[in-house]
Amino acid sequence: MEIDETVTPQETDAELYNEIKDLIRAVARLKETKTALENEAAALRNDMDALNSELKGMDVVIAATESEIQSSEYRSKGFLDSIERLLQTKERLIDDINGMQFSVKGITGDVNNCLTLKSHLEQELTDISKEKILVMNKLKGMEDGVKEIARKKAEKLPHLKTFDVVLKSIHNELKAIENRMDVSLKFVQHSQY
Repeated sequence: MEIDETVTPQETDAELYNEIKDLIRAVARLKETKTALENEAAALRNDMDALNSELKGMDVVIAATESEIQSSEYRSKGFLDSIERLLQTKERLIDDINGMQFSVKGITGDVNNCLTLKSHLEQELTDISKEKILVMNKLKGMEDGVKEIARKKAEKLPHLKTFDVVLKSIHNELKAIENRMDVSLKFVQHSQY
């Protein structure tokens, strides 16, 4: 018996069940016919050879029908096993999909956090660049100021050296006067005693 692959397992099971019922009815009818023929055989001994041949043919049909019933039951069990395996596979796939959706949500959150962090870092980089420009301008101003001080120092250094010599000379003279005064004071103090 050939199975149409476009038919669902439930439709196939229903068809098999109906076929089995029909076959069982056919078997029952055949058995009833056999019994009737056996009863008639006693009365119709002349037709016994023909009826025996017919009965043998019916036995073959019954055996074939019973074999078909067994085969149908075996296929039906195979379909049920296949349905069970498909249901288990479906459950696994649903679990896998749920896990992937959870992972996607986590990754989306991480991406959003990274984008926010990138935005903050870019803003900080912009702020640092502005600060760098300000610091560089201040350093340039300080450098210019140092150059100006060095220039003024270079201009005034000869005068400062002259003033330094004069100041040292005055300091030395003041020290000499202080020493003479100390000696005089000591001499005065000593002479009082």
